[in-house]
Amino acid sequence: MQQSRFVFLSMPAKSCGQVDEAAEEVLWMLVSPNNRQLGRGDEGYGTYAECRAAVVRLRDEHRRADAMALADELTGQWVWRLELDGETVAVSSRSYLRARECSYNLERFLAAVPQADVVDGTRAVRKGQRLGGDVRTVFRSSSLRRPYGPDNGTRAAI
Repeated sequence: MQQSRFVFLSMPAKSCGQVDEAAEEVLWMLVSPNNRQLGRGDEGYGTYAECRAAVVRLRDEHRRADAMALADELTGQWVWRLELDGETVAVSSRSYLRARECSYNLERFLAAVPQADVVDGTRAVRKGQRLGGDVRTVFRSSSLRRPYGPDNGTRAAI
């Protein structure tokens, strides 16, 4: 049986809201054994080596990361993000209607990280196709921030 794995996507870079076909960036995502996206990196990297190093760091240090579930004030949709040393290292691949769905999927992501395979090489994505919506926009516009954790009083250290 196949297990969860980190895959790398090479695609045209996006700068100032426009896709730049001349520039490339490499992004990672974590997929489940049935190819469902569990989460992804928050940013693109200039090279495959940089992107792979970010994945290795996440795998090595995920237990000390801070996890947060956030609600977008405008839509009411929930997303999660994972931070290491104040830097966002992973985000949800999609938004969720309910906080408990968001928390459940964050837990699935965290459970998969340490044992996930790291796939060699990149897959090319072309014609302006990108991973889902831009979750970074949701984080910046969200004024309601709820920490992820059993008591919702403090950030949970993972």
